[in-house]
Amino acid sequence: MGKHWLDAAMHGQAETVRVRRDAAGVGALIAWLQSHEIDRVGLEASGGYERLVIEALDAAGLEVVLHQPLEVRLFARLKRLRAKNDRLDAALIAAATAQVDAAKAAADPRLRDLADRLTAYEQISDQLAELRGFLEHVAAKDVMVQLKAQVAAQARLKARLAAGVLERLKAHADLAARYELLISLPGVGPIVAASLVVRMPELGRMKRGQAAALLGVAPFDHDSGQLKGKRFIAGGRRRPRRLLYLAALSAKRWDPCQKAFALRLAERGKPAKLIIVAIMRRLIEAANLVLARQKPWLRATLD
Repeated sequence: MGKHWLDAAMHGQAETVRVRRDAAGVGALIAWLQSHEIDRVGLEASGGYERLVIEALDAAGLEVVLHQPLEVRLFARLKRLRAKNDRLDAALIAAATAQVDAAKAAADPRLRDLADRLTAYEQISDQLAELRGFLEHVAAKDVMVQLKAQVAAQARLKARLAAGVLERLKAHADLAARYELLISLPGVGPIVAASLVVRMPELGRMKRGQAAALLGVAPFDHDSGQLKGKRFIAGGRRRPRRLLYLAALSAKRWDPCQKAFALRLAERGKPAKLIIVAIMRRLIEAANLVLARQKPWLRATLD
């Protein structure tokens, strides 16, 4: 998946094809896939370049497996493949796709649009934080005036983007219902709830512990032989995890249940960051639970 080109390969076959990453090229790619009776296609997430391709493949009735870059790198390491070029990468992704037991559910186009808008909101939020930090160290009054004007403009844009995401999400009854259940969780505000609706559509259908692993807050062992190592979190979905971190900070401060839980961990000598991650884990598991039960959160749920 490149900015201008797409390279495709079939697992177990030598034949490959290269097309332009535009409507005509994707149409030619689909025709090539259909001529070989391909019904499942894997591709690697590439910062949004894959969006046009996924939409066209979905429309053509093909199953799509979207791999994260880390998945592909680890698969290459497992197969001891070091050589790298576009043609070889396509063959590697085809092989990785062949190992998937079942194709992942096709992405909801409504969620793709909302995800784009959430990404814009998050990026503006980051820029706004940088501007405010920079403003603290500016002494020149004329520069300060210009920066304050930029800060005000960015803050207005951030508010408009947030309002737009919530307005579009609530326009869909099923998404609005999920949103209302999630916002009942302690510390979870409108944007955090929207992020979980949009970026964690699997919530409500997972077993205990799976939601935490998917988000990237599940602890993994680091033991071998006589070594008893610490537990670490790894992987997961970075964007919703960042927002849930803020929700956990709020819940730790204001929610009696989470405050008591944090105090118990602190009394056992647990570090502050571990306590926050533990609260994040409780919140995401609670999110999965309230969506599965279709009932708002109650304090007793996590006790």
